[in-house]
Amino acid sequence: MAPTPEGSEDTLFPDFPRGPLQAYRARASFNWKELALFLEGEDILRLKKTIFSTLENDPLFAHPRGHDLSLEQYRELTFRRHKRLFEHNFLHPSDLQQNPLKSLVLVNCLGMYDWSLASKVILSTSVFLSAIYNSGFERLFEYIPKVFSMEISGCLALTELSHGSDTKAIRTTAHYDPATEEFILHSPDFEAAKFWVGNMGKTATHAVVFAQLYTPGGQCHGLFPFVVQIRDPKTLLPVPGVMVGDMGRKIGLNGLDNGFAMFHKVRIPRQNLLNQTGDVTPEGTYVTHFKVKCLQDDRQRFGASLGSLSASRVCIVGMCVTNLKLAVCIALRFSATRRQFGPAEGEEIPVLEYQLQQWRLLPYLAAAYALDHFSKSLFLDLMQLQQGLRGDDRSSRQVELGREIHALASAGKPLASWTAQRGIQECREACGGHGYLAMNRLGDLRNENDPNCTYEGDNNVLLQQTSNYLLGLLERGGPGGTRCESPLKSVNFLEAYPAILRQRFEVASLQDCLDSAVPLAAYEWLVCYLLRESQQKLNQERKSGSSDFAARSRAQLKDDAVALVDVIAPPDFILDSPIGRADGELYRNLWAAVLQGSGALERASWWPEFASKPVVGSLRSQL
Repeated sequence: MAPTPEGSEDTLFPDFPRGPLQAYRARASFNWKELALFLEGEDILRLKKTIFSTLENDPLFAHPRGHDLSLEQYRELTFRRHKRLFEHNFLHPSDLQQNPLKSLVLVNCLGMYDWSLASKVILSTSVFLSAIYNSGFERLFEYIPKVFSMEISGCLALTELSHGSDTKAIRTTAHYDPATEEFILHSPDFEAAKFWVGNMGKTATHAVVFAQLYTPGGQCHGLFPFVVQIRDPKTLLPVPGVMVGDMGRKIGLNGLDNGFAMFHKVRIPRQNLLNQTGDVTPEGTYVTHFKVKCLQDDRQRFGASLGSLSASRVCIVGMCVTNLKLAVCIALRFSATRRQFGPAEGEEIPVLEYQLQQWRLLPYLAAAYALDHFSKSLFLDLMQLQQGLRGDDRSSRQVELGREIHALASAGKPLASWTAQRGIQECREACGGHGYLAMNRLGDLRNENDPNCTYEGDNNVLLQQTSNYLLGLLERGGPGGTRCESPLKSVNFLEAYPAILRQRFEVASLQDCLDSAVPLAAYEWLVCYLLRESQQKLNQERKSGSSDFAARSRAQLKDDAVALVDVIAPPDFILDSPIGRADGELYRNLWAAVLQGSGALERASWWPEFASKPVVGSLRSQL
């Protein structure tokens, strides 16, 4: 560990107040301050301290939390806090250049306070602006200072009412008109409405909208992002041709205004196409850095874009780790001070002393440390990919790096979100009735982590994308054939695929099992075994005449499912769920219910607050 200035520990870590937890702190086998310095570094720890102390000392950030406010009040408070953050000016662009992790740290620190606020910051700055900045189109860079001065607010619109994980089936269209050099953005029907878009419900003025790009003659070139104005920044009223509204209350994250939008032949300049992987000339000719004469070359173009699509999933991994950290902090401190039972006629002992409590909580404490390291390293890998995209790197390594990060993020998000969700629930139960009390926050953590399991791709679907990546390595002649390498070396062990499968477990003693090489070898064998079994089953299905889609989607006992549900279902009035009504009109019922929501199409009552700009000091001048 690098040496630290004299007294730095004292300034970074004021001593905890003495109390019931002191006995456990005294029994620790290490100095917790030294470990924190080793894991984070003094620079990051000082940033955290600045953020936390600033929030604590600013009256606008005083609790109560969202459940003590109405929906409208919570949305307004979150917006005002978002605005205040620009005045506090925690990070300068130069800080991010020196240490990219600082942006992740800022988001996770804000998330520890309130994920609605953190999500609003992520969506309006990181997600919206990253899409613009990574495109390299300097004309659109004018949006960057406007976001930081809050002249505009941004969001990213990918998901539609009837399609989420299946991004290739997105139905919003962008037809190019060479006569005016404009794209015509259009939603063919309500099922193509952009849906679940964070920050769109009340405050976003601009959106990065994903649509199918068509050139004259009707040829479709696939899914591309476009910058689209959706509201007037001076009034927050929709611009002509755009219907935009709020989705209403959710299970959690209610300070964030999730919304929907439909476009009726909205014209946008040709330059508003984010042309990272393809462009259209003024005359209407589609051009790309990648050849599209064969399927393999088309996959290269798509592979190069996968890394940018993975940015949100990488961010979600960090969010889940943060939630798990908070939960284990609460549950383990509770367990160390909650005394129950004990020897006959003796003093009650902390429940942490019981093996059952240890078995319940300590694995999640270990998971928090392991996933935290994974989250940070994957984030830095993503920064490497995006740096290459900004530098116009079109190499095969860049394409493979995009594929690998996509596969890692597609597996990492399910691992982190499911682990956090189960861990938070275990922490809630481990705290007994006190864990169920809203003020102790475990319920909020569980509800606000819940969407991490489904948005930016349902976890089960994402795992299939990772498995497709691995199976693709086999089919491309990797293991047992040509060399199998990846830029981050996450799959390099597959070069020894046949040899790994021939290995046998030969550990002689329990002590030998403590060697870290043992579980690593077991993991590698399991991956190879599952890959072999999956490939064999897939090939059997193909030989029987099944298509690739059918081969990957073998039927279960599904034909009786709806009828069995009909037996136990109450009337629609009692069930009271638009997506579960007996008529099966899923999207029509959901769309109608959203439009009937209170104030769905109304602008926020506090809209003049948007026109009152924050004082952003030196930040705007640097941009």
